[in-house]
Amino acid sequence: MKKRANKYQKKHHGIRNVIFLIFSILLITLIVYGISAVLNRGEASGSNSKVPQTSSRSNSNRKTSSSGQSETTGPTQKWLQSKTDNELPILMFHYASSQAADLAGGSNWMPDSTLEADLLALKNAGYTTVTSEQAIKIMTSHTKPSNKMVWLTFDDGSLTLYRDVFPLLKKYNMHATGAIITGFVDNHQSGILTWEQIKEMKASGLVDFISHTVSHLDLGTLSTADATYQLQQSKKELDSELGQDTNIICYPAGGYNQETIQIAKNLGYSYGIIDPGRNGAVAKEATASDGLMTLPRFRMASTTGPSLMMSYVSPATTFNEQNTMK
Repeated sequence: MKKRANKYQKKHHGIRNVIFLIFSILLITLIVYGISAVLNRGEASGSNSKVPQTSSRSNSNRKTSSSGQSETTGPTQKWLQSKTDNELPILMFHYASSQAADLAGGSNWMPDSTLEADLLALKNAGYTTVTSEQAIKIMTSHTKPSNKMVWLTFDDGSLTLYRDVFPLLKKYNMHATGAIITGFVDNHQSGILTWEQIKEMKASGLVDFISHTVSHLDLGTLSTADATYQLQQSKKELDSELGQDTNIICYPAGGYNQETIQIAKNLGYSYGIIDPGRNGAVAKEATASDGLMTLPRFRMASTTGPSLMMSYVSPATTFNEQNTMK
């Protein structure tokens, strides 16, 4: 009986050993599998964590264009140092259109195809189109974003700035400044921009806006009171509508006198751009010695194509290259 019991215990002890061995193997397998899974998740997590970092680096060199598409841009450009005052070509446009009826309106009406050819020529030649703020910095400091720089200005706040010019600025990622006649906008005058269109263009970062007075009257012929109203009211409205401090006046028809300049300064204007051919103004590149309230421009007429335009901007480029500190 005792032998049978020992035999029974040995048999079951052997079974327990087998079960324990199987259980141990299963346990080790589960542990190994668990460790492997954890490691794989860690690697996946590490891999995924790198994606935002790469994306972030990429996005730091991108900006959202006014069309809603992102476009690659370089890092912030360090401005060049100049030995003396810079020279800046300021181009004076009015209207660009693809419509035949518009183009019958005179020399201020440039075909949009001509404007596009001009912009493309500047782009291909490596020119920087500056903002009004950059233009002032160029005029008041011995620094510049490039030796090849130009300021594109469009007078009168025509609807064509939104309809025909703005798409070209987006296409070539270039900047322009619009001179707004605030009374025309307020009165919803035909062929004139609306405040909504002006705000849309400003929000794009491709267009900024300066004063062209309330009614586009020759300031040089007005009484002190009338000139004050034209300058003060236009600045007040631009500041209010666009959330800015308007400090540049584009004199309508190039009309001004010394009293006009003093009134403008008293009201907070610090810079002015004029019309070549009016008040004895000569078409030339602008420099600080011209006087910050009377910066000259080049008139861009309906027939001003790339060849003539480049003859306007090239001399300043040559001067700026020679004026750059090494």
